[in-house]
Amino acid sequence: MKTLVVVPMKDAAASKTRLAAAMPAAERERMSLALFERAQRFFRVQFPEFERLVVTPSSSIAALAKADGAAVLVEEGAPGLNSAARSSFDWARKAGFGRLLVVPADIPVWLRAEVDELLEEGARSPVVIARAHDGGTNALLIDLHLADRFDFRYGTDSASRHSESANAAGLGARTRTWPFLSHDIDTVADCLILSQKLAALTNTR
Repeated sequence: MKTLVVVPMKDAAASKTRLAAAMPAAERERMSLALFERAQRFFRVQFPEFERLVVTPSSSIAALAKADGAAVLVEEGAPGLNSAARSSFDWARKAGFGRLLVVPADIPVWLRAEVDELLEEGARSPVVIARAHDGGTNALLIDLHLADRFDFRYGTDSASRHSESANAAGLGARTRTWPFLSHDIDTVADCLILSQKLAALTNTR
């Protein structure tokens, strides 16, 4: 199925503000860019058959995305994750894609096996939600052959809210939690939880 991977990304200088107490602005910017480039590299290498779209208001992020072979959709008007997702949904349907996968730019550990499982779930359900450890949504897979509309509801408890959106659109939804796909980096606590998971994984080998 023709698949579009969408990565919304705001200006790196404005990212990770909740880490301000533990990390200077320049380091937060470098980390944001490194995570963004890691996500791009993962999908470019592991899923070269998928097309990538970066939705951003930032000219510098747009330039990086284009240099890495991704298409770019420049955010206009009020930026935000829900607006970016809605724009990418419309863009993908007009371009004839059959499947939309929206992922964040700040997953520190990408595993091919987890994404494969997510895609397998998509063969059984029109909407698949990868739940974040805090109740958010760290991946959202939508079958565009079946969905002609979808109410994106990123924010607090968005995994549950996206399930409600799928039901409202007459679509079935599956929600799963994967060990590493469930972790993005927003707070110091996120960093600590991730380090514990990595340590546990190392100790089992």
